[in-house]
Amino acid sequence: MQNLANFLVRLQTFELRIITKAELKSPIKQDGNKPAYSLVHETHYYDSFTYKSEIRVLKDMALIDLLSLNDISLKREFEQLKKLKERFKLIWTNFHEHYGELRAEYPSNFIFSIQLDYLFIVNNLQSDYKDIYIGDEFVESLHDTLKIRDKFLSELVSEIDEILHPRETFEEWMVKQENQPEQVEDATAELSPKIPYNPDAGRPKFNHQYINDFLQILRTYFSKEHFSQLAALIKADEQPASQMIFNGNSNMLADAFKQLYEANLIVGCNKAELEKWILKHFLYSNGDKVNEYSEGWLSAIISSDTKVCKSPILEVRMKDKVPFLVPTVRNKKNSKY
Repeated sequence: MQNLANFLVRLQTFELRIITKAELKSPIKQDGNKPAYSLVHETHYYDSFTYKSEIRVLKDMALIDLLSLNDISLKREFEQLKKLKERFKLIWTNFHEHYGELRAEYPSNFIFSIQLDYLFIVNNLQSDYKDIYIGDEFVESLHDTLKIRDKFLSELVSEIDEILHPRETFEEWMVKQENQPEQVEDATAELSPKIPYNPDAGRPKFNHQYINDFLQILRTYFSKEHFSQLAALIKADEQPASQMIFNGNSNMLADAFKQLYEANLIVGCNKAELEKWILKHFLYSNGDKVNEYSEGWLSAIISSDTKVCKSPILEVRMKDKVPFLVPTVRNKKNSKY
């Protein structure tokens, strides 16, 4: 089980580097000799392009270890992996509470405020932390490396879940329907261990009365091509050819869907299913790069009671007990890299 151990240790270990402010890619260079934390080497941007691939390979090797276990041992490991997922969900909630969309510098106790040192292993954390500069470059790098780790942990959990709880494919369901006798089935017949196919299970259904208003608010955040695919997805559940790119801060789109859900303008799914739907269909770009959402990141926004979006693109208000959508002022964060 060494591969699994290596994967879990790598997921939970953060290797801080100490550089000077003058070495930052950010244009803020005052007091250039002051030490600063850096994590750019643990992202797949900037000068590091192998980190994400390394984590993916470790995940694949961990899966090989897990496949060698019997069912009882596999279930035990699965429960431990789910506990780790909960810790990632907690770090995302803490991160969102202290993240500032337009902030260039963060308090020196930022790492402690989000409990990164408590939830995970943080190497090279300085005792004289008050003298260490923490800027938006470090926080964005932490955001990116957390997403990479969260992504591959979620993939491993999903793969093990599928092994333990296989789902019936549409093709299997169709064959079973064709071969099913017309008479009433014997109530004592053995049930299939597979989860039955349900084409509508977990799919968000939008209140048609509000779709056009919602799409009008979102129009400027998507390219013309992607907006057409978005409209088809929301109106008729037509699957887009590829993931659609939301041009704005990452939490703005998630917050918009959350507001509609909590106002009962999206039904037919629970919050976890809504998160997976967003994960499947959307990317986001707030500058010069296109990013993936992560399951834990979305959960910290949508399933948490914490208000994490400081620049929402809409508000759902009530008038005479009837909801209506109000667009808000759009803020842009200037890219510093």
